[in-house]
Amino acid sequence: MKTFLNENFILQSEEAKTLYHKYAENEPIFDFHNHLSPQEIFENKPLGNLANAWLDHDHYKWRAMRAAGIDENLITGHLKAGTGTEPSECYDYERYLAFVKTLQGCIGNPLYHWSHLELQRYFGITEPLTEKNARAVWDKCNELLLKQEYTPQGLLRKMGVKALCTTDDPLDDLQWHKKIAQSSDSKNSGTESIKVLPSFRPDMVLNADSPDFADYISRLQKASGIKFKSITDMLSALAARMDFFKQNGSLVSDHSLETDFYLPSNFDDVNYIFEKAWIGKHLKPEELAKYKGYVLIELGKLYAQKGFVMQLHIGALRDNNSMLLQERGKNVGVDSLNDFNFAQQLSAVLDGIYKCSESPKIILYNLNPKDNEALATMAANFRNCLFGPAWWFNDHKDGIEEQIRVYARTAVLGKYVGMLTDSRSFLSYPRHEYFRRILCNFIGNLVEQGEFPWDEEMLGQIVKNICYKNAVEFFGLK
Repeated sequence: MKTFLNENFILQSEEAKTLYHKYAENEPIFDFHNHLSPQEIFENKPLGNLANAWLDHDHYKWRAMRAAGIDENLITGHLKAGTGTEPSECYDYERYLAFVKTLQGCIGNPLYHWSHLELQRYFGITEPLTEKNARAVWDKCNELLLKQEYTPQGLLRKMGVKALCTTDDPLDDLQWHKKIAQSSDSKNSGTESIKVLPSFRPDMVLNADSPDFADYISRLQKASGIKFKSITDMLSALAARMDFFKQNGSLVSDHSLETDFYLPSNFDDVNYIFEKAWIGKHLKPEELAKYKGYVLIELGKLYAQKGFVMQLHIGALRDNNSMLLQERGKNVGVDSLNDFNFAQQLSAVLDGIYKCSESPKIILYNLNPKDNEALATMAANFRNCLFGPAWWFNDHKDGIEEQIRVYARTAVLGKYVGMLTDSRSFLSYPRHEYFRRILCNFIGNLVEQGEFPWDEEMLGQIVKNICYKNAVEFFGLK
């Protein structure tokens, strides 16, 4: 029997151990997709107690507690229509204890590994968390969370984070990113070694069926100072916002594609659909697909001009629990996999983008694992188009291993861009370690089985590149 979560956790071969401990373990982190708050990073206030740090924002933990039948008040009771409240210490300990009881039963769930990696790496706690030691762990973590090195900036530095990309609406004024950049110029700044960069996420522009679409387009028009006479003017306004984002360090765009997103169209058809949606009229599904496909292709052309990497996250089915949506707001851990077929639509969008003389770098992510092979083989049809890391419900051990296997057999593993957290929690960065261990174990096993030669220097450099350098180069991080 092996010791739980020891220094060689997941590493099955001597080659894997060498690759991880000598080459992967101490590489910096570039987290190119997450949902951290730039305001919280700038303000750098203590996170509070362990319940705040662990349970205020982490959907993975909420979902496990919900699956265990925990009272919803102990899961999202700190939220009220999406607005944070100030719960009592007694309430916080109660929800923490409810999570501890849940975690004890999470056999085979990545949450068990992540939570214990977080306890080890941030707090030096190596014994498994149970109801018996819950109070002692609570007290020790809370004492440490009061220290300066446990503020958001301190936690990021502790994990070796050099840069991260938040998720931001095109109309965001980016005030917190600006303040972080300005403070980083100061010799005494805690953020001087951490770049906090915005990502351009125009989901509101794509979702022309949303009841908020008309108001959003009007606000975009006002913010841009461009009078919208056609969809071309709207795209010009988005180009101006891209320039603003780029001036503030942005390297990347991001799209969530959850329903059909392409049908053949032309300018006149799409302009009519745009005008129809802007005055609040209902769109037919085929109209929405035409509109989305046209706008995605045009945005892809703009991203190429601006030097943005284009990310497409495909396949979420959101807000399935309407009662919780109404009571707590969006993003409370009630999303799941969608199962619509989109390969032909994606092919058409990518082909439309790559027909141009300039094309952007693109990363494709799927939420439903059935689409692994489809996305991997689709990406390889186009230059600088990559099958992205295992995302969201796939970033468990089996999901990461399978994603790496698919990538390796359909592309060039040595060019893989590594891992991301996709998280709202400042304690989530051991997930990069989790990925790195799985990566090194995958390569080490191939060597051990005689399927790839043992060249430590070459493989060590490939591992280092995958952990950090490849992403830095692909995204153009300075």
